Amino acid sequence: MSLFSRLSSRKAFYGFGLALALLIGAGLHVAFAPTLLHLESQSGDWVWQAKSARATADLERRLVMVDIDERSLQEFGPWPWSRQTIAKLVEDIGQQKPLLQFYDLVLPEEKAGDAQLARSIKQYSPIFSQILALETPLAFSAGQLESALDWKACPSPFQEASGYLANNKSLEVQSGHITPRLGFDGVLRHQPAVICFKGKAYPSLAIKAVMAMSDQAELVLEKGAWLESEWMLSGKKMVSNRIPLNANGDVRIPWRLPNRSFISISAADVFEDRYPKDLFKNAVVLVGSSAFGLNDGIATPLNPLAAGMQAHAELVLGLIDEQVPFTPRIAIFYQTAFVVLGLAVLMLLVLSRLPGYWIPVAGLGLSLISWLSFVVLLWQSSRWIGWIEPALFLLLTSLIWSGLEHARSRLDRDRLYQHLSSYLPSSVAAALALQSPSDAITAKNQSAVVLFADIRNFSAYCEVRPPEESAAILHAFFSSATKIVEQHGGVIEAFEGDALIAFWGNLEHQDSADLNSPLRAAVALQKASLEFLPDPAPDNLEPLVLGIGLELGSTMIGSFGLAKRRAHLILGPTVSITSCLVKMTAELSHPILIGGEFAKHIHHPALQSLGIFLLDGLKTPHSIFAYPLSDDASPAL
Repeated sequence: MSLFSRLSSRKAFYGFGLALALLIGAGLHVAFAPTLLHLESQSGDWVWQAKSARATADLERRLVMVDIDERSLQEFGPWPWSRQTIAKLVEDIGQQKPLLQFYDLVLPEEKAGDAQLARSIKQYSPIFSQILALETPLAFSAGQLESALDWKACPSPFQEASGYLANNKSLEVQSGHITPRLGFDGVLRHQPAVICFKGKAYPSLAIKAVMAMSDQAELVLEKGAWLESEWMLSGKKMVSNRIPLNANGDVRIPWRLPNRSFISISAADVFEDRYPKDLFKNAVVLVGSSAFGLNDGIATPLNPLAAGMQAHAELVLGLIDEQVPFTPRIAIFYQTAFVVLGLAVLMLLVLSRLPGYWIPVAGLGLSLISWLSFVVLLWQSSRWIGWIEPALFLLLTSLIWSGLEHARSRLDRDRLYQHLSSYLPSSVAAALALQSPSDAITAKNQSAVVLFADIRNFSAYCEVRPPEESAAILHAFFSSATKIVEQHGGVIEAFEGDALIAFWGNLEHQDSADLNSPLRAAVALQKASLEFLPDPAPDNLEPLVLGIGLELGSTMIGSFGLAKRRAHLILGPTVSITSCLVKMTAELSHPILIGGEFAKHIHHPALQSLGIFLLDGLKTPHSIFAYPLSDDASPAL
């Protein structure tokens, strides 16, 4: 059979499996979308963890973190610090001529010393933080939002905030929001690039820092190309002139560097000049807090409890290096192509007739390839190509197809068994269905009652009558004989021309009631022959009469011949005796003849001894008994 014909014959079968996989996959997507997204995000976390573990021991000198840590609070007092103290921190850092200093701090209250801090801010141009409420509603607003982009309206991908917490208006400080986008498990993986409030758009702290480093005043939002993200923020002067955003307007944080890669010094050391004097020169300085009391802890893919400024450091460096992970718009076509290729592989496995377990194994392998592709692309080029839904669909399809293939194999095996059992005894067919072909003899000795039945004069009938009539008689004979023998507990061994052989196994130790079953079957078969044999015979032919022989004795039953062509037979002297008894039915004018061994075991009162005869082809004389058949005759129990 050609590949095309094999495919066409299974098209509906496996098309149903594919449709079922699509239906289940769509249901899983709708019902468990957050869980699937979480699993995919966690797989990205493993990449970040592996990548950070393999990071070199070289320190990242382009960005220095100043930490308001527990020691700083001990030496300079608890938080919040005075405006004069913060002003001094701004001045001490600014005097070292950094490229930029930005603060993971919000100062909403009016306090003494604001004027001094404002002068320091004006002189050194640091960037401070502001918070816009998204997931957590904020019923009030405090401070003055700053650094709105010069957009006429808030574009569609960005969300509107319900409130904000900004810096004191008198400070007039450039600001960027630090609002996180927490994942399903509370881990920080995204940050909204821009958040809107009352129609105005405010960039994040990291993006505002990159804009300030490049003296970039405005940004442009545009739709990404096919190889780019869904949305792109661009600025011609920026170090990273195109920032990729997802469909929600979020930027994905690249967690590439472990804590050991960052230079972090205590704010107390800055105040006391306990650091190398050129440490801040031409560097980006990020000021934040790891102190427990300031409640600035976050969960990251690298650390379940990290300082909030860690996210801004990773994102700023990712923007500078243009290593911000993103999902290209073409990713959907990649996923579709991968699914189509995977389905082709699974279909080839189906058509190759390999064992059914190879289909789910291949589905699992394809899922692994999908995940590995995701890992390699994220590791090498920061492309975040979704993998879990294609992998899940292929795995689901492989399981469904494997189940269907198993069901089809069962159907084929059952159909084959049904065909085998129509030509062989059912027990033999069942055994052969579970065995490999063999050239060896597989037979065993057992005692059995053998019934041999033959239609006399059938050859002459076939010579003069149409073959359709002969075939109809044989069909009726074999059908009736099968029903009768099986009803009486026997097994049809073979149909040979116009004769049949049946047997009842291992009956020599049974009582007479059990041994009467073959005799009852013979009587019933003789009576049934009156219905399917024509009477009178046409064309002046000898009438068709059924002769039956019965004997009990040793037999060998089994399969013989080469593996490519075998026969199942019952052999032995008992079979030969029954065959001779059938031939004797015409000579002795009795339709049912019984051998001496069988007659000795049943002790039936109606049996008539006909004497001892030397049967044709045998050396030993045998006793023969007749069972008289009348309209109401039947074996007694």
